[in-house]
Amino acid sequence: MGEKKFSEMLSRLEEIVTTLEKGDCELEASMELFDEGTSLAKLCNEKLNNAQFKISNINELTSGEAE
Repeated sequence: MGEKKFSEMLSRLEEIVTTLEKGDCELEASMELFDEGTSLAKLCNEKLNNAQFKISNINELTSGEAE
C-alpha cells in the first residue's frame, strides 16, 4: 500500500473526531480510534511541515534569482 494523500488522512481524521464526539463507541473502540487519530494527526502535521519547508526553499531560491 502506498503513502496516503493528505486529504485522505484529514478526511479520516475528521471522521474519527465526529465519531468520538458522538460518544457512542465502547471504551476499547474509542481508544483504538483515539490512537488512530493521534497517528493521523502526527502524519498530517509532518506533511504540512514538509510542504512549508519546500515552499520556504522555493521562495528563497526565487528571491535570490530576482537580485
